[in-house]
Amino acid sequence: DRSMLRLEGMRKMINDLLDLTAIESGQKQREIKNIEFEELLPDIMEAFEAQAQERHISLHYDVEKGLSIEGDRSEIEMILNNLVSNGLKYNYDNGDLHIQLYSNNGFVVISAKDTGIGLSDEEQQKLFQDFARIKNEKTRNIVGSGLGLSTVKKLATLYDGDVDVASEPDKGSTFTVYLRPPSAETE
Repeated sequence: DRSMLRLEGMRKMINDLLDLTAIESGQKQREIKNIEFEELLPDIMEAFEAQAQERHISLHYDVEKGLSIEGDRSEIEMILNNLVSNGLKYNYDNGDLHIQLYSNNGFVVISAKDTGIGLSDEEQQKLFQDFARIKNEKTRNIVGSGLGLSTVKKLATLYDGDVDVASEPDKGSTFTVYLRPPSAETE
């Protein structure tokens, strides 16, 4: 039912906005703890299982053994949820979504590679701005607030990190988030 879908979209957008505002204003109490990705990621992937099955999208994930980060669990979950959610949302039916977590040069790297609709170079430029929604024929029926990736980018900067995208129209996209665990000096 379309109105239910719209309502769900609105609810998600309000939550995204509240999260974003709280993070940006420093209102959100950050609880920095050690987060084990081998324990966290399966839970997140499982939450998306039904959505993926509905469209016959295969979910794959791979976590480097013993990979962990000092961080705020809700922030890390928000990053992962956004990446998995987008990887499904903008994918083709019968597609694939691969989530990979590994360490590289002192960073924790989260990569989400989909076989979805992809993005043109011009679309990639706009992608990480607040409310940036890529509007074209292929995205017409996809519900989103346009806040997901700007939130991911803002969260990544809290970890001295960044996010980038490599994409090709109709072939898919790979989003990569780099997080550097907060060092003792930033306390």
